[in-house]
Amino acid sequence: MPHFVHAADIHLDRSLPALLDGRATHPFVLAPRLAFIRLIDYVIESDAAFLVLAGDVYDGAWKDVSTGLFFHQQVGRLRSRGVPVYLLHGNHDAESAMPKTLVPPDNVRLFSARSPQSFEFEPLHIHLHGQSFAQADTRENLASAYPRPVTGCVNIGVLHTALAGSPPHSPYAPCTLEQLKGHGYDYWALGHVHQYKMLATDPYIVFPGNLQGLHIKELGARGAVSVPIEDGHLGAPEFVAMDVLRFHLIDMVVPASVQTLAALIGEVRKAIESASDGADGRHLAMRVVLRLDTTVHPSLCRSKTMLRDEMEGLFAQFEDQVTLEGTEFQLRARPAASGTGEAQDAIASLDAYFAQAARDPAFMGTLRDNLQAVLSKRKPSETSTESLLEQIANDELDTAINDAAEQLRTRLRTIE
Repeated sequence: MPHFVHAADIHLDRSLPALLDGRATHPFVLAPRLAFIRLIDYVIESDAAFLVLAGDVYDGAWKDVSTGLFFHQQVGRLRSRGVPVYLLHGNHDAESAMPKTLVPPDNVRLFSARSPQSFEFEPLHIHLHGQSFAQADTRENLASAYPRPVTGCVNIGVLHTALAGSPPHSPYAPCTLEQLKGHGYDYWALGHVHQYKMLATDPYIVFPGNLQGLHIKELGARGAVSVPIEDGHLGAPEFVAMDVLRFHLIDMVVPASVQTLAALIGEVRKAIESASDGADGRHLAMRVVLRLDTTVHPSLCRSKTMLRDEMEGLFAQFEDQVTLEGTEFQLRARPAASGTGEAQDAIASLDAYFAQAARDPAFMGTLRDNLQAVLSKRKPSETSTESLLEQIANDELDTAINDAAEQLRTRLRTIE
């Protein structure tokens, strides 16, 4: 059956430095490239009519010309088979963000950044309409100027957008779902949002997601969509995984029955094995979050450094299948029993202080600035430094504060 392939957000040559650990030959270095090769393989092997790339093929300005050469080599494989590529630039590879480019191969139809442009795929009477980003920070509604559909033909709109907003994505080329539905096209090939989403079926409005997950917040399978063309109409899009590695989160509330380190390692091991079985043969980059009760697991809560070392030792046994992306330990306690005493009074005062501080933006801002200055001077061997810096950079200071507060509460509870 005739079909086309829709992909977006390739981010070529974005490496995953948090995972590399000095291993320059590891697939993490080239994950977006390897995923793009899988995409081109799929287009060829499935005999797709054409390929649509809806923005952010590149991650930004090239470090050197090898990035452009790689793209040309891959789409050149389609050129030799007569397969056209319909490409527009998004915010990462907007004209303003790409000082150095190469003239695209002649099978690549690049949508203009000056105004909407249309191309016809004559064999199947399909018209594609789109506009590239001239500036990375494009905030005007580009879709409003797209041409009306060509009567009697299949019409596809290609657009890089977050629609009316899709946090954490910036609201580039904003528009509404109702606007796209009412435009009269048969399919909207969207890009920018990194999660696969089919927003509507009449017409089909689809984010394919990014081709390869780039960090721990992009969990699960990533890929493209294949869209069948049936008797002059488009059928239901099918998601096709293209990624070469996947991010996975083990978020475990440690049960009260787990009281020893060996038992805890056994629980995490089972979670790793279960995730690996469902990964379709992909390498997994995993973050482990352990939620421990300080009153139930006192021996396990004594040292985060010890727990982190044990996690690294466990993951080292699965080197060919998984990589430890990071560890987090959430220390919490059951509500204290009613009573009096200096420790209880101190805990109550501590809770009141933290509650008041959390409502004071000026205090939180000053604390963030001071922590950044202090933490930047700490040695790498101080194991919590990087995670704290990451939390601060991601405006997750409240998480770090809550952890510190719980450690103080735990110490106060030991006061006789």
